[in-house]
Parts: sequence; C-alpha cells; structure tokens
Amino acid sequence: MVVLYQSQTYPINPPGAEPVLTLEQVWDVLVIKCRQPELFIQPIASSTILEETETTIKREAIFSEGMGPPSGRVIEDIVLKKPWKADFQGSGPDGAFISNLVSQGRDATDLYLTFYFEWPYPQIEEGSDEAKKSSEQLWEMAKEAVSHTVNVAREMVKVGKVGTK
Repeated sequence: MVVLYQSQTYPINPPGAEPVLTLEQVWDVLVIKCRQPELFIQPIASSTILEETETTIKREAIFSEGMGPPSGRVIEDIVLKKPWKADFQGSGPDGAFISNLVSQGRDATDLYLTFYFEWPYPQIEEGSDEAKKSSEQLWEMAKEAVSHTVNVAREMVKVGKVGTK
C-alpha cells in the first residue's frame, strides 16, 4: 500500500485579476464547493447533503461512470474552519483526506488557495512505477483543481452568485 501526498497553492488575486476577491467571498465559494462539489469537480456527477451543522457537513458524492472509487460513490465528513479551511475525510480504509486552505500574504487581498491531498492506494506498492505514475497524475489533477476553483469563484462573483462587496 502507498499513500500519495500532494499539495498545490494558487494565487487568488494575481496582478490584473478582476474582480479582486475578498476572504469572505472565497470562503462563501468554498462552502458552496462543500455543498455542491459537482460545480467544481468534473468527475462528480451529483451529491447529497446527509447532515449539516454550522461547522460540519456530511455528504455523499456520486461519480461519473468510471471515475472516482470502485463503488462510484464516497461519503465525506467535512469540517469547516471559517474563514480559512475546509477538511474533507472520505469514508473507509481507502478514504482520502483533502484540505482546502486559504492563506493571506501582505494584505487583505493578497490571498492564496492551497489544496492538500492524502490519497491511499491499497492496491499500489510503494516505490513502484505505478506509484510514481499515480503521483504524477495526482500532481496534475491538484494543479487543475485549485486553479479551477479560483476561476469558478471569480465567475460566481462576476455573475452575482456570491456577494460583491
């Protein structure tokens, strides 16, 4: 068994980006991502909220055919740490752990989004060519996921789906 780790950070407000997103807007989008992952994650076809409190969400995500885990579905427990972080823990022994973390640099608009992944692969041997290939694929997926989330956030603000303060 191997556990693959990956992390990717993307600037939320690079020079020239319009509109400039606030921490509150980014947080609101992350909560939408927790509730409706299919808007952000292409392999997810649909989702259902099973339980929700102010700081937690339990959801079921259904994947498109041939995507995701062998069962085609996953139950995730999400812990919300407003306004900085959402942690996702998949169910079962091969459930992934994912963290979406917002951080701030020099000032209130110097924001970054980091996605951190722990993906257990019980069927892959550590150090194998398959482990290396899977790690490279995860790296590419991580880069795409974090940049796509920032782009969706910006579009949601532009069209008024998220506050325009």
